[in-house]
Order: sequence, then structure tokens, then C-alpha cells
Amino acid sequence: MNTLLIGARASGKTTVGRLLAAKLLRVFIDLDDRVLRDLGEPSVQSAWKNQGEPRWRGAEAAAIVELLKGEDQVIALGGGTPMIPAAKCAIESAQSQGTARVIYLMCSIDELARRLREHGGDRPNLTEQGLINEIASVVAAREPTYRQLAQVRINVALKSPSEIVAEIVAKVESR
Repeated sequence: MNTLLIGARASGKTTVGRLLAAKLLRVFIDLDDRVLRDLGEPSVQSAWKNQGEPRWRGAEAAAIVELLKGEDQVIALGGGTPMIPAAKCAIESAQSQGTARVIYLMCSIDELARRLREHGGDRPNLTEQGLINEIASVVAAREPTYRQLAQVRINVALKSPSEIVAEIVAKVESR
């Protein structure tokens, strides 16, 4: 069974994913890192600048389709990955076959903004609206898809990564 972590940028998918994979004795894959490797780019910003968002999204979809052929992986998806029709279809197919479980790391707009201010990272702006308005509009647009795909939802605000992992393990084991 593959475990897919979805959620907004800065929700902790990579940090939690690494810890969860270690706890479950599974391989961890950060989809962004995989796509960067596939595109031959050093950063997400350079990939978007040099190759464009459509090429990035196509590479994301191709990578998740390929990764879902594997087993026993914890995969941190990019925030926009579930919005790509081919990626969403692949995720739903894996769920229906019982080979993937999707966990949505939910986080408030204020907490996401705080995290992005502290650790902006290597992500391009998705809109020209300013940080808070961008987060709010992007989360509002993606939330229905995240909720639809998620079999487990975890509120990650004000919790340490290890607390989040413990909650995920407890919820998954109770199913």
C-alpha cells in the first residue's frame, strides 16, 4: 500500500512524509524532487521559469502515474498535483484498487502564511495577490479535491511533525 500525502504548500508533506516513511519502514519520495530530476532542473523556480508550468504539471502527472506502479512508498505530492486530471485519475484508480491511501494534511491559512514567511522555500508564486490572498484563493480552489480524495484528514496546525505522524499511524491502524 502506498501512502500519499496531499495538502497546501507548507502543510508539512515532506517533513511528515520522511518521518512517516521511517516509522513505517517504507521508502519516502518527494514528488517535487522526482520531477526536478526528471526535468533536469536544480529548483522548482528554475523549472517553472525555464520550462513553464504546463511542462511541470505534465511531468508531475507522469511521475505519479509511474510511482503508483510501485508498492510500500510514502509519497509527498506537490500541492497542485491532485488538480491535474491525469494525476487525479491515477490516484483514484490506485485507491479503487486498494494500492493507495490518501492523507490530507489540513492547515489554516494563517499557519500556512506563518510557515511560508519563515521558510519560503523554492516555490514560485501562483498568483499576483500577495501571500495571504494567494494562500486563501489557492486553498479554496483545491480544498474540494483534497477532501474528495482524502481517506484520512489530519489537522496539522500547532502539532509537531512527530505528533502528526503518531496521529496518522493511529488513524490508519484503526481502519
